[in-house]
Amino acid sequence: MSLLVDLSLYALGTLGHVAVCVTALNRVQGSVADHLVEKALKAGVYWWALVGLCLPIILMFQAEALEMPWAIVAGQLHTSWGYFTLATAWLVLTGIKRVVQIQLDRCPHAWKLLDSKILRLDDELGVSFRRESERRAWVSVPGNEVGHLDVNRKALKLTQLPERLDGLTITHFSDLHITGAIVRPYFERLKEEILRLDSDLVILTGDILDDKNKVKWVTELVSEIQARVGCFFVLGNHDVRYGQDQTLRKEMIRCGWHDLGGKSIDLEVHGEPVLLAGNELPWIGKVPDCSSAKSAFSICAMHTPDQWPWGRRQGFDLILAGHAHGGQIRLPLLGPIICPSLHGVRYASGVFETDDTLLHVSRGISGLQPLRWRCRPELTQLVLTRRKF
Repeated sequence: MSLLVDLSLYALGTLGHVAVCVTALNRVQGSVADHLVEKALKAGVYWWALVGLCLPIILMFQAEALEMPWAIVAGQLHTSWGYFTLATAWLVLTGIKRVVQIQLDRCPHAWKLLDSKILRLDDELGVSFRRESERRAWVSVPGNEVGHLDVNRKALKLTQLPERLDGLTITHFSDLHITGAIVRPYFERLKEEILRLDSDLVILTGDILDDKNKVKWVTELVSEIQARVGCFFVLGNHDVRYGQDQTLRKEMIRCGWHDLGGKSIDLEVHGEPVLLAGNELPWIGKVPDCSSAKSAFSICAMHTPDQWPWGRRQGFDLILAGHAHGGQIRLPLLGPIICPSLHGVRYASGVFETDDTLLHVSRGISGLQPLRWRCRPELTQLVLTRRKF
């Protein structure tokens, strides 16, 4: 019985260590703008993850009397203080915090899923989806949903929406991460679905291109996409990682898309003044100047939802973001674990509300690591509606 208790406490302490490392990894990926610094800090986190797992074995040989690793961890949790005691406390606090966040972030009054269709494009494209992928091993992992596409429509209920904008539609998608891992025909089908949605606006919220030699793939995707009001974009951290941002930005503009990066644009939509702005921080440029704007409704596109506090202070009615990929891997009951954000997994995907500002975070289309489980790629049409009290 004592052995069973020790093993249980050992498992708890180890999970606590994992929780500490995951927290550190999420914060580094969400806050460090310089890619080389990010890589160095992530390497440090990976190193500590390995050391922490080996620590009970190291302590075993340093003890006066031989103790098994699980007994050492159990002893810290049961009778004395040590690293694993603190790590377990962090695990418990993180779990409690997550439960509280889930309850606080529920806002069924602010949105409604209208419909959703799941396209299994990997099956539709056949063996070529895996055979022609430049990361065949990744996309061939059993259960990987990276070849799927969830095309959904969501009604957003906004308190400040002018009557003449009731029913305005926005196609929101994000995080294409074009590397060659996801084959070109997939993006052709994505384009077809975007055109089929036929929205008033199309907004792409960054991380478009990882391989600068595949700019033509971007051109083929975006050049035929049109919308009644216009197509708009911001760039993300991966778009500047290898210096392809200026070429990419110019190519998007050449294809008729409007660059919102660090800018604001005043439009008239259905007779109402509408402000569109873009925020690419912390990686690119500066925040847009919206101080002189006079609009009936305002929308901000940003790559990371970590900029949401800034957007709320600016008084935007609607904020669109990506970057988090929904976590890419979502465990039953627990949900996402890894998420590149200062807030951990809180804003991994979905609809959130604070005061009169709504935030929609897309799960995105792909990722640098093309692996998804219980977290399908997402293409969304947002239907703006006036909230009825």
